[in-house]
Amino acid sequence: MLRVSDETREEVLRIAREDYGGVSADETIRRLIDEHWEAMAVAAVRQYREDDPRGWAEYVAGADRLAGADAPIADGWADDRTASRG
Repeated sequence: MLRVSDETREEVLRIAREDYGGVSADETIRRLIDEHWEAMAVAAVRQYREDDPRGWAEYVAGADRLAGADAPIADGWADDRTASRG
C-alpha cells in the first residue's frame, strides 16, 4: 500500500483522466515511472554526447554501420522473372 496526500491522489487521478484516457491510478503511476525512466535515459545520452563528442561520433558511426545491415536486399531474380512474363 502506498500512502499519498489527498492532493497527490487527486493529481494522479486528474492525469489519468486527462492524459491517459481514464486508466487506473496504478497504470498512471506506472506510465509516469516509464516516462521518468525515458527522460533519465535521454538526459544520460545527451550528457554522454556533450562530455565525449569523439566517443559519441564513434557510437553513431557504429550504429550507422549496423543499420546498413537492415537494409532490404533487392532480389534480381524476382525482377528478371517479372520482366520475362510481361
